[in-house]
Amino acid sequence: MPGRVHPYVVHFGAALLLTAVLLFLLGTLFRHRSWAASLLTAARWNLWLGAACALAAIGTGFLDYTSARCDAATIDATILHRRAGAVTWWSSLIAGIAAWRTRHRAPGPLLLGWLLVVGLAAGTATVLGSKLTYERGLGVDAATPGAAPLCFEAERERR
Repeated sequence: MPGRVHPYVVHFGAALLLTAVLLFLLGTLFRHRSWAASLLTAARWNLWLGAACALAAIGTGFLDYTSARCDAATIDATILHRRAGAVTWWSSLIAGIAAWRTRHRAPGPLLLGWLLVVGLAAGTATVLGSKLTYERGLGVDAATPGAAPLCFEAERERR
């Protein structure tokens, strides 16, 4: 179906969040260098923007899902992807608040550990989303027959 937005929006959140995790780790690892504070500032901005983009990705993903056609196995895979996206957003929101509260000092081990959770969740959601597109054809018009049910409606009927 033309007009799908999620594939265009989703990359920003994942890239910004994964970059934030990397910058936080590098900024902390090299905290005695003069440029480490700049890395941590860039990491915070990447985290905050990434959390906002992740929320936009969730919204556009939902909108695209309501008009997509798929089978039962694709619905199951989509539910996993959706849950990984939700964990990504919630964990990035919590990390963003923690990064704001600790913005005048280097992140501690608890925040760094939590950022690894953010990175793992973002990576998982990305892999699951890629599999939906490239293995199951979700969002690719020619991949799913026009007679297939709408994903969202079929999912609601299964409950």
